[in-house]
Amino acid sequence: MEDHHLSQTIVTTLGDLEREGELVDTSSSIERVADRIAEAVLGVVPNTSLSLEELYGVRSLILHAVESKSFFDWEMPTLTGFTAEEFKRIADKLPR
Repeated sequence: MEDHHLSQTIVTTLGDLEREGELVDTSSSIERVADRIAEAVLGVVPNTSLSLEELYGVRSLILHAVESKSFFDWEMPTLTGFTAEEFKRIADKLPR
């Protein structure tokens, strides 16, 4: 998984920290260090390349799915690991 924007932000931040004397970079390639940090971060946060419109779409899809009893039937919690009510709470965390 790669997120170029996240890696570049980390490169910039590491450079700022080095200039401020907060750390000393002895690596031959700050980009490699940033990519490894970004990879670790992406294991616990959403991909930053999702646009606001895409997040709106995901929220809308979730809400539409849980309202449809023919789609979100008795088997869906087993398949997804979340109940309709839990999906509503997830949708509430996404941009409106």
